[in-house]
Amino acid sequence: MEKNTIKRLSIFIILFGIWNITFAQEKTILKILNRELKREVKNQVKSSNFNGDTIRIIKEFTITTDKKLTFTIKKTSPYFSGYQIIQQEVPLNKIKKVGKDIQIILETEKNAVETKFTTFDEEPKEQILNESLFFLYLSNEKQNDDLGIELQNAFQKAGYDVQKDYWYD
Repeated sequence: MEKNTIKRLSIFIILFGIWNITFAQEKTILKILNRELKREVKNQVKSSNFNGDTIRIIKEFTITTDKKLTFTIKKTSPYFSGYQIIQQEVPLNKIKKVGKDIQIILETEKNAVETKFTTFDEEPKEQILNESLFFLYLSNEKQNDDLGIELQNAFQKAGYDVQKDYWYD
């Protein structure tokens, strides 16, 4: 084999290896988020902090081909009749921090999060907001600072510089 062919093959193998490691870490992010979302749904009514709002998973956390984190839930509440379908998405490279205040939040660059609220009441109504906060709807678990560290590490291993910030129960 020629030196150039060997060199190209080596570069290809290295790049494929880096891509494969990053992809595996993105799967780790999804595994953590979906594990916690399922736990939240299972325990929401049992929690001493239950406020009457309930969520149901419509579409688990996924990462799209263009590297956007997205999920969809159905929310009911004693504070409104009917229900809401809430869909959020954010480019992974726009996420800057993970923190907790009432619930776990991913903080992003300005207006990087698209949240679509579809309210089914007397008349269906749709609202789309562009914000800087990606709400994970995880609030029942307390004393879970280790989850913040686990998320930060998974994002960093996937190549995203996400810092763990405040963590209040």
